[in-house]
Amino acid sequence: MKASKEGVSSKSIKDFCSTVPVRLSDRERILLNVLHNALEVSEYTDNVDIVSRRNKANRILQGILEVCAITLGLGLCGTGDSNRVGLNVEMNKAAKEEPSDNEALLQEIFEVGRRNKILNPSKMRSTYGKLMYLMQDAQASSVARGLGFSLYKDLVMVQPYLQDHGAGELLDDGLLPLAVCPVTTADEKTGEKLSREEINTAVQQKRDAIDELVDKYASTTELSEENARRVIDSIADAYTVVASNVRPVVRMLELLEDNFVPNENEEKFSLQLSGKSRGGGGYGYGMGRFGFGGGGGGGSSSGATLTHDHTTQYWFVWQTLKLWEHIQKNMHSLWVAADDDLLSTSCSYSLWNTGQGLNRVQNCPKVARMMHNYLSYVQSAAGRPWVGLSVVHLGDRDVPNALVFIDKYTQVPRILQPIVDFIDGMQEFCSNPKIQVYVADNFTSQEKLRKKVLADYFKHGFDGSGDDGGSCIDGRLTSSWNWTSRIAKKSYHHAFLMSGFQGFDGDDWKE
Repeated sequence: MKASKEGVSSKSIKDFCSTVPVRLSDRERILLNVLHNALEVSEYTDNVDIVSRRNKANRILQGILEVCAITLGLGLCGTGDSNRVGLNVEMNKAAKEEPSDNEALLQEIFEVGRRNKILNPSKMRSTYGKLMYLMQDAQASSVARGLGFSLYKDLVMVQPYLQDHGAGELLDDGLLPLAVCPVTTADEKTGEKLSREEINTAVQQKRDAIDELVDKYASTTELSEENARRVIDSIADAYTVVASNVRPVVRMLELLEDNFVPNENEEKFSLQLSGKSRGGGGYGYGMGRFGFGGGGGGGSSSGATLTHDHTTQYWFVWQTLKLWEHIQKNMHSLWVAADDDLLSTSCSYSLWNTGQGLNRVQNCPKVARMMHNYLSYVQSAAGRPWVGLSVVHLGDRDVPNALVFIDKYTQVPRILQPIVDFIDGMQEFCSNPKIQVYVADNFTSQEKLRKKVLADYFKHGFDGSGDDGGSCIDGRLTSSWNWTSRIAKKSYHHAFLMSGFQGFDGDDWKE
């Protein structure tokens, strides 16, 4: 048994690592905590993103300086026991000086926050938007002149970090794929579960590979043993995150292919849609819950707007899931592109009322270019005509900026994973005799319950309850998000609850 190395080679790792952030060090974790606390008490966006007669540039300058002062002050209070990483004396000195005298320290603190969000998308959900909008304002030339210093610093990525420490050859080492690829619990070809002994052997092989690489590059380059291990773990983390995000999308594709036939319309579980197949109001994709203010892409007020026969809907869903799979595989690249677009000095933003409050509307050239490339790749690989529109909303009322965009696509695994868990865990939770009786009385059998849930999602999770008739690239995800808002009204909702379902957001909202 070996660790999973499917699609992992030295060449692919090298390309991948240009957008993989380096794990936070002990020092950086303390700085992150300081930044998070400062952003929690700040009311920056509440004071800046409003309609006011007061000079906006002055409000921005005052707000940025206030956050910087709070950060340095909290740093002094919060690092008293951190002598081991050399922060105590540094913060004590910084708190007595003006923010402009601590440009390098502030750049480091703000970069740590941006990097941590890419490493842990479920964290900083009430503060990340505030951080990026503050930095977005600080990047504007008029504000930068007034500040007299910059808060921007390039994100610390694995590939340039290794090159800076004379260890670029690590990414070409033939042992690296074994050290960073995830350990699987099932055989990749047969799908059979592996024994505990085989899993333990794979884990030990991975540990041995990491130890060998650390010893080799810590003794021949400028990397310390700690930093060499941190870099290797950063790459391993990234591959694990990608695998965990792609897995529910791939599984939903398998469930679509295994339970439905494109050219056979099973009457009770048909995917056929008409524009009037569901009434009721639409649900906009609101981003306020994530601390970003209002979001783009308010749904259609008339519910389903697509008219598809069973075959067309099957391929519409199939192509959409294929696109989501490709996007999830490249989320690290999209995060970096979104960071670049948001903090661009050449693309300014405008404050618009998008229908869900005031939002910063800004062009996203890098994200747009990548999305169109991904879309073209999937369209070519699909092997059949594309169903629906190919419009990618970016920098408009539907998806105002790269921040809204990137958050929307981090929701894909959160939407799909609970459905996958319910379907795959059905046999286990239905082993309870009382639940068996409930399922038999209400759905006849487990098979019919499974198909009812899948047919409903593949039908009404892609029913057009988004803008542009819901068939645009953004509208497909909006439709799925809208479906999650209605699950409490579904006939199978109680079955979901009996399986342990708690919602489509889990406990991630709690920091």
